Amino acid sequence: MPGDFIRMEPQVSLEAFHAFRDDRPSEEKWELIAGVPNMMPPPTLVHQRIARNLETMLNARLAQVKPEWQADREIGLLLPDDDRYNPVPDVTVMDTKIEAGQLYAERFYFVVEVLSDADKPRMLDLKLAWYRRHEQCRGVLFVAQDRVHATLNTRESDSWREVVLSNPKDEIAVPRIGGIGALGEAYRHTPLHI
Repeated sequence: MPGDFIRMEPQVSLEAFHAFRDDRPSEEKWELIAGVPNMMPPPTLVHQRIARNLETMLNARLAQVKPEWQADREIGLLLPDDDRYNPVPDVTVMDTKIEAGQLYAERFYFVVEVLSDADKPRMLDLKLAWYRRHEQCRGVLFVAQDRVHATLNTRESDSWREVVLSNPKDEIAVPRIGGIGALGEAYRHTPLHI
């Protein structure tokens, strides 16, 4: 299917990817997915506001129920013994405690990706499968920026459940965190906020 097509290039090692990325202009943002470098498109203002709103919503809730966790924007994820993935979600819930000079989170609990036209279904499937492999990850939220719509995948015991949210009043609820607010609040100060 044309919309599902993703050009698979030769896979590169994590070391080669980092060398390549470090030689690119600083305004370019890259991530490694299934061994293939992918340049992320520049974020729109709507994209940035949605990500900021969700970061704020998550941190407000985490301060109440999990002060040892923090939501941060654009944190690279890198798992030991996995040299095919180095994604950079828009928002990542991770441990508050970090090391000086730390570049990547190796442990994360929830991620948010604000979608753009460049996010093809095959790429999202690859990312979702990778996030699900991380035993600490409790959920993944894919959020549209062109309409009020999100897909929430959550881990419940040993299985995953997917819920589509499309009503501005739909609650975004994450295991071990709880409800962070209504979907419509993620669109605050955008043309989509009702």
